[in-house]
Order: sequence, then structure tokens, then C-alpha cells
Amino acid sequence: MNYLLIDIALGITALLLGVAGTLLYVRQTGAAQKTDRADDDAQLQQVYQNERAAMAAQNLRDLAENMASDVGAHCRMVSGISNELGSLPADADDGKAVANAVSKIVSANADLQKRLEEAERKIAAQAEEIRTQQSEARTDSLTQLANRRAFDDEVGRNLKAFQSEGRQFSLMLFDVDHFKKFNDTHGHQAGDEVLRSVGTTLKRVVKSGDVPCRYGGEEFAVIMPGTRVADARVAAERVRQAIEDMTVTFEGKPLKVTASIGVAQVLSSEEAPALIRRADDGVYASKKAGRNTGQWHTGVKCLPLDMDDVVPKAPEPKPEPAPKAPETSGARYRKLPDKRVLVDELTRRISEGHRYGVPVSIVRLHVAEFEQLEQTYGEAVGDLVLDSVVSFTRAGLREMDLLARLGRGELVMLLPGTKCEDALRAGLRVQSALASAPLPMGGKELRLAVELGAADSQPNDTAGDMLDRAKQRYAPAEPVAV
Repeated sequence: MNYLLIDIALGITALLLGVAGTLLYVRQTGAAQKTDRADDDAQLQQVYQNERAAMAAQNLRDLAENMASDVGAHCRMVSGISNELGSLPADADDGKAVANAVSKIVSANADLQKRLEEAERKIAAQAEEIRTQQSEARTDSLTQLANRRAFDDEVGRNLKAFQSEGRQFSLMLFDVDHFKKFNDTHGHQAGDEVLRSVGTTLKRVVKSGDVPCRYGGEEFAVIMPGTRVADARVAAERVRQAIEDMTVTFEGKPLKVTASIGVAQVLSSEEAPALIRRADDGVYASKKAGRNTGQWHTGVKCLPLDMDDVVPKAPEPKPEPAPKAPETSGARYRKLPDKRVLVDELTRRISEGHRYGVPVSIVRLHVAEFEQLEQTYGEAVGDLVLDSVVSFTRAGLREMDLLARLGRGELVMLLPGTKCEDALRAGLRVQSALASAPLPMGGKELRLAVELGAADSQPNDTAGDMLDRAKQRYAPAEPVAV
């Protein structure tokens, strides 16, 4: 009987652990519903999955309560039989009483054993239901690929393996080209059929061990464990070609689509948002290059899939070219992107920053007393001053940064992936460099000073909001002096 009670205790413990695991799973799937809003179908599917998981949890709770009740009743009955035996008179027929007690206990044990076996069968059924839920919660219902939640988990797992074991991996992202226009032309049902076909094609052409995912909407991803970027570029071209060759028949019409692809290999000390952003930069570069192509991110810049990142050899000596005419004063300033280009690029970077959790900052620089300087010395001197400011500012920028002109005497540095305090430090370096390098002006020196203000992207920001905030934070500068 002691062994039976031990089995009962272990069974209840296992059941309670199952209930706890199910409740944790329900909370996790609820959180996933709040963070993953790729489309309405995914939300409805998530709600359905949550309801099923909640039902499984409730069933396990009911089983636990029933088992606890049955075991309690059994223990009370055995205790009662023991008390009856202990209270028998000294002259009573002990043999008959003991036999009767044993018969009751055997019958009660058999009944409890049946109940335990039934509970065990139900627990197994609920466990299978939970396993099914876990699989469905990580699968996109339309394409049957891993969904965004599974993507985040898999990227995190590969990052840990890279950080602890040095195991390299690469990431591929791609968009179906002009998908919104495709939906507007052929309808959303045709669009869904294309996405299903892309999912099927992707599973067919990626190698075993790679994880194809639907990242969201018309965006897809492939996580490639143990794959360096050279092999990832080959895989990306294979995917691009397969999608280009794909024909989707919908309502008797053959439909064709293409994809723009970006590839990146994880870098030392890199976190998931930065890796995803670099792969997405490759997608953006592919779109700028005409779509239906792929680009890979070297860690510094994007290159076509078939182009290696090699250090160019020193060129052979060539005859001295004829001297060029001197660059007109102000040319460097006027060649900078204007406000329209700045706003477009800043808007894109703000969107990327919110999407991947990457900071985006700007520094707004205004040459102190520039209007007075031009009135005093003329437009030619103003052009010379602006060209000098451009040169000093460009010297501290990375390739991904953007320098643009807002108005006469005013520049903006756009610094993706940079926090506000770091952006401000970059502006202060420009300010210091200008102050320490006066311009010669006919035997005199023109010392330059700039006012500057920095701002980073906040929730619901527009490009105009950031530009206004940076202007409000202008720090005073020493006036231009001769």
C-alpha cells in the first residue's frame, strides 16, 4: 500500500508540473499575440490557439482537482479502517475483522488504480494537445513556414551559439517585389496564393538545417546555421532564381513575381537588431538596384551577391593627367542632398529604427552668425565657409551616415544606429575641429563656430519632429571672429 501511495504522490506531482507548464505556455502565447501583428489572419489564428491552450490548461486543472479529491477520499477510508481495527475488543475475532479490512482496502485500491489509469490517459491526451499547440504557435498558417515568433527564437538561439562557441551563421531577408501593386491588380486571394507558393518554393530550395520563415506580410527570411556569407550568397541567388522561375496559376491565369534579397553574416559582438538591419539594408540596396536581385552586407557596405569584398590592388602608374579647372567655391555644399532627400531618408531610418529597436539620431549644425558674415564679406566668402564646414564634417562620418543641407548656412548629419549622446559628441568634434582651424582671409584669420543640437527618434516621431527638436536644443557657440 505504501508503494501505491508513493505512485499516487508522484502522479499528482507530474500533473501539477504539467499544469504549471501549460499556464506558462498560455502566458507566452498571449504575449506573442501582443507583439506579433503581421496581419489579421495571424491574429485570428493566435486567438484560436490561445483559446485551445487555455482549454487544455483548464482540463489539466480539473484533472488535478479530481485526483486530489480521489486520493484524499482513499486516504480517509484507509485511515478509518485502521481506526476500526485498533478499536476492536480484546476478545474479538481478529482474523475475520482483518480479512474484512483487507478486502475493503483491495477493492478501494483497485478502484483508485482505475481512476489513476484514466487520469494518466487524459494527461497524455492533454500533453499531445499542448505539443500540437506549441508547433502551431510557431507556424505561419498561410505559408506553413516558421512565423515571426519562431524566427526571433531561432535567431536568439544561433546568437548564443555564436557567442559561446563561435559558431557562425548567416541571415537572408527578402521581399516579394511590388506586392501591394500585385494585390491591387489581381486581388488579395491571388496574393495569398503567391505567398503560399513562395513558402513551398522556399522549403524546396533551402538546404537541410536552414530555417525558412515568414517574417511578416510579403517579407520572408532564411536563418542559415553554420553558414558563412560566401555560401549564403550562393543560397540567396538560388532562392532568387527559384522565385523568378515560379509560375502561380490562379483562376486560370499564370502569375509571376520576383524578389529583392539581402544577406548578412553575424559579426563579433553583434546583437539581433543590428544583424537584421544589415540584412534589410541589403534588401533596400537590391530595390534601389532595380529589384529581382540580391545584395550582401560586408559589415560596412552592400555589394551585389556575385561581387567579393576585396582590397583593390595598387593601380599601375599612369601619365600625369592635365590639371583640372579649380572647383567653384560652394560646389561641395551645393552637391549635398537637399531637404527633400534628407526627409525621405530620415523617414525610412525612423521606420527601421522602430521596427528593429535600433537608435537613429541627427545633429543639426548652423554656422554662427552666417547671415551677418555674408553681408559683411559677400557670397563668395560664404561659399568658402560652407565648403570648409562640409569638409570638416564629412571627415568624421561613416559610409552609412548622411550629410545634407537644410538651408543657407545649415547642415544636418543623419547617424543611423547611433544614440543621441554619441551623436552630440560627433557634433562637438566637428565644432572643436572648426574652432582649431581658422581660414586665412587676406592676412587675417576667420575663426568658424557652429551652433549644434542633437535629437534621437522617439515613438510616433516624424522627420519634421526630429528636425524641430534638434533645432530647439541648439547650444550657443562662440561668434565668428576675424
